[in-house]
Formats: sequence, structure tokens, C-alpha cells
Amino acid sequence: MNRTIESALRFLNLTSAGLLAGSLGFGEAALVPGWKDEVPREDGRSLDPIKTAAWFDAIGPVALGTAVTLAIAAPRGARVRRVLDSASAVALAGVLAATIMVTVPINKELEAQPATDYPSDRSQSLVKSWGRAHAVRTSLGIGAFVCAVAASNLPRQAK
Repeated sequence: MNRTIESALRFLNLTSAGLLAGSLGFGEAALVPGWKDEVPREDGRSLDPIKTAAWFDAIGPVALGTAVTLAIAAPRGARVRRVLDSASAVALAGVLAATIMVTVPINKELEAQPATDYPSDRSQSLVKSWGRAHAVRTSLGIGAFVCAVAASNLPRQAK
């Protein structure tokens, strides 16, 4: 991989991983596939894709794709950089998996429950599970961004 392509991939990776890590801490702005399914709507209206920028769904997969590409195609000889790129890719895969396989299904189940005066034991358990999953994916997202920054700041080794 030449320097120009690597630089462009690193820029794209840092930007998308940073946006993803930052968005996870703000609840309604998680920029990964399925994030619209996590936003509770009290009024029952559907989200307007133009207002909510549906293209945000691509940020998580772009971050993961660039991290995997960098981990596989980065120049040989920079072992620490490859390890950091690989760690970033694994963490980003964890973010997407936690969102798609844990938090979105929990939200759908919580929204399907009828309204009651007092929360049931099941709903309280689901809320605790969602909180743990969100903490894990937020930590993974921040860790992926830190690894991407560290890999980008390592000096390039001469051939």
C-alpha cells in the first residue's frame, strides 16, 4: 500500500472512529446500523430520514472497514502499528455486534411491553442489561479510537 492510500485510510478511520466513539456517549446519536431503532419516540411518529441524516448508518461500518483494511494491508515492519490497527478493528466489530445483537433487540422488547404504573421485574432486568451493553460498546468505541490515534501517530519506518 502506498503512503497516499494509507494516509487517506488513516484519515477516514480516525474521523469515523472518532465520530462513532463520541456519539455513543450521547444516547440518541449512536452512529451505527440500527441506531434509529434505539431512539424511543413517545409521540409514535417515525423518524424523518432527511432530518436525522440516515447516512449516519454508514459511519460504524466505514470505521470497521478502514480498520480491517489497515490491519491487513499496512506496510510490513511496523509490528506495533499492525497490532494497534488489529485491536481497533476488533473493538469496532464489538461495537457493531453489541448494537445490532444486544441493545437494539432489548429496545424493541422494552417498547413492545404495555404501559404500567410500576415497572415489572423483567423490564428492570432489561434496562440493567441495556445499560451494561451500552457501557461495554462505549468502552469498545473509545478504545478503538485510542488505538487508531496511537497507530496513526507512530513514526513510519524507513524501508
